[in-house]
Amino acid sequence: MLLIVSGITYAQERGGGERPSRTMPQGGPRGDRPQMTPEQMVQRQTQRMVEELKLTKDQEAKVTAINKKYMQNQSVDWSKMREASDEERAKMRETMTKVQAEKEKEIKAILTADQIKLFDENKKKREENRRNGQGGMGFPGMGR
Repeated sequence: MLLIVSGITYAQERGGGERPSRTMPQGGPRGDRPQMTPEQMVQRQTQRMVEELKLTKDQEAKVTAINKKYMQNQSVDWSKMREASDEERAKMRETMTKVQAEKEKEIKAILTADQIKLFDENKKKREENRRNGQGGMGFPGMGR
């Protein structure tokens, strides 16, 4: 979900209603770094949470399962997103936002009160960084 929200934000910041190019520069949007598989994204998302929130092994297993569940349910066709009307994209964003809220609710259900506070603080920092053009990746559905 993070990729979805970050991609949408990036596309909107590219300028006045222009749609992103259908072709990527050589090496893709992130230079020469290869595209991550869904499994690698799940691993990265979980590992970041383990490090930032000091998850227990039990929490890590549960977060991994949640990340896998939502990664499998993620069915965004970026070519459709690029070719969609503004209204269609708005509906897609709304759906993605709802799904992200559900995922966060599930994750927070397994965190302690202190971890939830830290989770929310980190999310806020990443959103601020994204608004300031610093982009990046973080927890699923959230900029860095």
